Amino acid sequence: MELPIPLLAITPINGLNYNSAMQQIIPGVFMHSSASIYQYLIVENGQITLIDTGLPIFWRSLIRTITNVNHQAVLNLILITHADGDHYGSAKQLVGTYHCPVAASALEAAAIRSGRMSRELKPRNAFDRLLFSVALPLFTAAAVPVEQIIEPGQRLPLLGGLQVLDSAGHTPGHLSFYQSERQILFAGDSIIKRHNAPSPAHGPNCWDEVRAREAFERQMALKPRHICGGHSYFRI
Repeated sequence: MELPIPLLAITPINGLNYNSAMQQIIPGVFMHSSASIYQYLIVENGQITLIDTGLPIFWRSLIRTITNVNHQAVLNLILITHADGDHYGSAKQLVGTYHCPVAASALEAAAIRSGRMSRELKPRNAFDRLLFSVALPLFTAAAVPVEQIIEPGQRLPLLGGLQVLDSAGHTPGHLSFYQSERQILFAGDSIIKRHNAPSPAHGPNCWDEVRAREAFERQMALKPRHICGGHSYFRI
């Protein structure tokens, strides 16, 4: 059963500029965008934590953003929600530049370490097969070491305590991150935009649509005010 969307004002990128590479969401949290692919930077105590890294072709733009967001802060950690090329694609270049660790779930880490995705795509028709054949070369990502394994239930020392959530469905080891006091949710691709509203992951790139819907419902039950997705941002 699909969780009904709360009867609140839900606006994608509410107040944010699609054309800008970087915008502040809340104090200390910034969004970087390239080609409708979003990464998030947490800046505190002179350190930057990056959530997802975008496609490999955009690594220079991301480094500029990391430099500009705070000239004194250094990139200290990269959190990866899942092992798709538009989420860890620039990790190799960033690790080479900043020598910072990468963290992901065990299932996604295994894929990232070998430069692949963590599940097989499931094209349903000729159009899907054509789309994947054209798009997949852009999503090819280089293997990168993952030094830290994180799992649901952990509480990371970020933003006063960032909860690690199980949001498997889009991929088998997908993670999300939630800060309850600030009601900000970093959802990766576990929450997407459909009909201009938050929706569960679905379609031929979804590992398990039933689990994806369950993950969506659990996350929406937290009543986040900010949903920071991999391809959409909602302020509720």
